[in-house]
Amino acid sequence: MKTFQNPEHFAFTNHFNKSLLKSRIAMMNRTKSRWLGVVKYGVFIGMLWLCAAFTKPYRVKVAAKIVEKVPELKLVLEESTTSLPTLNDFVLEAPPKPISATKYVIYKDNKLYWVVTAKVTFKDLAAIQLEFQKSGGKFFVKQMKYDPLGFYLSEISIKTSYLKGRGGCATDDLKAVDKPISAFGGWIQTGDKNCGISDNSWDPVFDKIVEQDSKAVEKWMNDHQSEYGKAKEEEKRQEEHALLENVRREFYKNPLKAHNGFTDFGQDALQYIFQSGARNRVYFGSQGEFRVENFYKTSNFIIDNQASTLEQAEQLTFDKIRTVACYVVYTDSTRQFTRRTVAIVTHPTNKL
Repeated sequence: MKTFQNPEHFAFTNHFNKSLLKSRIAMMNRTKSRWLGVVKYGVFIGMLWLCAAFTKPYRVKVAAKIVEKVPELKLVLEESTTSLPTLNDFVLEAPPKPISATKYVIYKDNKLYWVVTAKVTFKDLAAIQLEFQKSGGKFFVKQMKYDPLGFYLSEISIKTSYLKGRGGCATDDLKAVDKPISAFGGWIQTGDKNCGISDNSWDPVFDKIVEQDSKAVEKWMNDHQSEYGKAKEEEKRQEEHALLENVRREFYKNPLKAHNGFTDFGQDALQYIFQSGARNRVYFGSQGEFRVENFYKTSNFIIDNQASTLEQAEQLTFDKIRTVACYVVYTDSTRQFTRRTVAIVTHPTNKL
């Protein structure tokens, strides 16, 4: 007993460290951390979420169950399930509406509308042509004529069509005598590749432009009456001269031409002969029928540069004849015999 009562013989008791034992007991009795549970649940949630990623229709349902058990994850789950904004990077916007560089062209309702007035210039017509080209169409001026002073259009003919398509249309020859042409216009439709022309009207969008141009031409004519009259007479003289150019050339190159053997009658001269009943190689009957004096009945007759006869010439009336020329040449160097020629030019609508 002494041996056991001696503290030195109880060596196994040294294995119990009082402070270390207390610490371990305190740790075992300590309250478990809430965040430790969160971490555990986080790992669990991550695994569930990975599985749910492959089953998209059930993702919302799984998220609701997780939030029910761990409310702290509500914010994270709600942000992750928020739908992303729609991307518009690849949305094609409608092309901008064309803008015309000339007031004589307007774009409206997928159509190009155009108008031509007596006041349009070469520059305006070129601008209209460019607008047609931008829209895939063709604008072609077949013929045109300005007044003697070059201020307004007195004649124009236009054709519009598509360069590659089935559309095509044209005006008639719009001719006016000593006055401006009437405004006219049309349209082309880019979608259907079609077009149209209205000879006597235009789209209402051009009402103001047509009115302004009409007033400008009217004012100009009033301010230049005297100047315009002189220019018009000169134009008429040159035009009548040009109509008989071939006949005139034929006479003057002939070495046997008679002295003062060429005489021409323009509109003014024919008007005088018709109204007065005078005779000067030619004259007109009581009904306005064309006649020649007796010594011209055996002449060579030419109507609109085509060989003709006396009978065909006498079928013409005053209102159909534009100008007449009579000339005489000798048949040989003795100058004893002559040959006469009567050349007639009719108005364009009355050509044979």
